[in-house]
Amino acid sequence: MNGQNFCMLTTLLLVNEVDSFPYAADPYYWVLTTSCGHSIGYITPEIALRFEQCEQAHYFETNYIDKQIKISESLDTLEKRTWVLSEVALSWKLFDQLLSDGWRDELYTVYFPSSQPYVRLERAFACLLGVVTYGVHIMGYVPAQSTPDGVLKIWVPRRSMNKQTYPGKLDNTIAGGLAYPFSITENAVKECYEEAGLLQAFLKDNMRAVGAISYMCQPHGSHGHVQPEVQYLYDLVFGSEEENVPCPVDGEAEDFKLMPIAEVYERMLNGEFKPNCALVVIDFMIRHGYLTWENEPNYLEILSRIHRKLPFATMN
Repeated sequence: MNGQNFCMLTTLLLVNEVDSFPYAADPYYWVLTTSCGHSIGYITPEIALRFEQCEQAHYFETNYIDKQIKISESLDTLEKRTWVLSEVALSWKLFDQLLSDGWRDELYTVYFPSSQPYVRLERAFACLLGVVTYGVHIMGYVPAQSTPDGVLKIWVPRRSMNKQTYPGKLDNTIAGGLAYPFSITENAVKECYEEAGLLQAFLKDNMRAVGAISYMCQPHGSHGHVQPEVQYLYDLVFGSEEENVPCPVDGEAEDFKLMPIAEVYERMLNGEFKPNCALVVIDFMIRHGYLTWENEPNYLEILSRIHRKLPFATMN
């Protein structure tokens, strides 16, 4: 691995921590469906019960046999579905600490069929409904040929201690949820400036789309809420260690450190990275030849697990 002595067996454990939802059907979960019965999210029995008991219950049909909560046919437009579910979210926010603490005032779009917006949900509420959510992750790095010691290095931020999730953990260079109404690239450009002060002129010549990863996690353990996620990925090349040094702007990052890739991997194994960001680094290491079928015994499983086929319609 370019002369570095990486630990092979723990790479898969990093993947297991994030892609943690079972691949076999789990009868514990209910399904949130469209009016035609198409699945758009997995929900816990406790969330299904809330739909039955909420003031807006007449907009939802409970099917105990198939364990389904079906959205009413009367909600026949994107706007109607968004309005009713926003009312549900606001009412739950009053007594749900998970919702109130995580409330972002950001809308995530749920798609059905693929690429067609079906409903828009508050970010914190989307996490309770087990729908597919999206983000952008940018790996900013200095290539080996551009560093004095000939070692590829990555700009790594430390998350602010005031962040709602994973405070103080290490992160990808720039990352953020994909909120309406921004496109994928618009969101990437916006996050690059807000989090690291990087200007569009620099991004235009140095940032490129390199793919996506997908997985399904249970952040709070077995039978917790389900989070199917897609992260759109970009590589951002810095010409030298001194060029366009990232600097926190919006306070989401405390600082940035330029780390050799071996140190990044070691810190991942020590649990210092936000878990899903570790998957982005693993994908980066595969694409840049640091993890290969020759040195990683779980290579094919890792590839499939970070490109999981999700059971719901997606953005594209």
